[in-house]
Amino acid sequence: MFFLALGAALLVGIGATALLINIFERKQEARTPFYRVVELTDEIDDPAIWGKNFPMQYDGYKKTVDQSRTRYGGSEAVPRTPSAVDPRSVVAQSKLEEDPRLVTIWNGYAFSKEFNEERGHAYMLDDQTFTKRQEVVKQPGTCIHCHASAYTAYKRLGNGDIVKGFEALNQMGYFEARKEVTHPVACIDCHDSSTMALRVTRPAFMEGMRALKESEGVVNYDVNTMATRQEMRSFVCGQCHVEYYQGAGEEARVPWPKGLKVDNILAYYDEVQHKD
Repeated sequence: MFFLALGAALLVGIGATALLINIFERKQEARTPFYRVVELTDEIDDPAIWGKNFPMQYDGYKKTVDQSRTRYGGSEAVPRTPSAVDPRSVVAQSKLEEDPRLVTIWNGYAFSKEFNEERGHAYMLDDQTFTKRQEVVKQPGTCIHCHASAYTAYKRLGNGDIVKGFEALNQMGYFEARKEVTHPVACIDCHDSSTMALRVTRPAFMEGMRALKESEGVVNYDVNTMATRQEMRSFVCGQCHVEYYQGAGEEARVPWPKGLKVDNILAYYDEVQHKD
């Protein structure tokens, strides 16, 4: 009985020690949740460099080049002959050809010249740069807001202030602004480079959320410090996948000062005399 009790005590001690070691290791992993190959900073917007630390996430990012229709949507690759003004050799199928009524509906509007099926994020910048819509209207630099990795451009143009940088980019013509960016929306646009925490980097969304919250009685709302983690999981996508309009000075605006419902947005558009 003595030796049985001693053996049981030893097993309990070994188990407790193993548990404590495991807890300590998990805490250490939580402090460094990834293997750091390179040091990331707020000046690195190239997703390939971020991918050295996060290879699985980068692999998922690269899969946005796929062009195949699925039960959930997607687009099929359509070959085209590259030209001096448009080097693309593959595009998505034209929605205007699928439904010619759209040409009449959008008559006088740039989308009547070209409107194709959506493609993955990998193409979002090129498809905006080389669309035929650029040939019929002078699009402002504001359009870069949701089609490029603009965070570092905002910081650079605003001397560290992304709001001032955003305002500076808005005042440029599209092709002047296009020189300030290199990549489609990338890791840095939604993640803090030091902590990997989710963040909103689009000033128009910050302003729109502040206006919305003020209409609900919450003043000086800061989306990056006051949103919950679950809200941020929606906001980082919503900062681009959202209704925008070109406000005064060709700046991007989010029409939420009166609320989120369609009637609220239409009422606000009537107030500011905007039509889309």
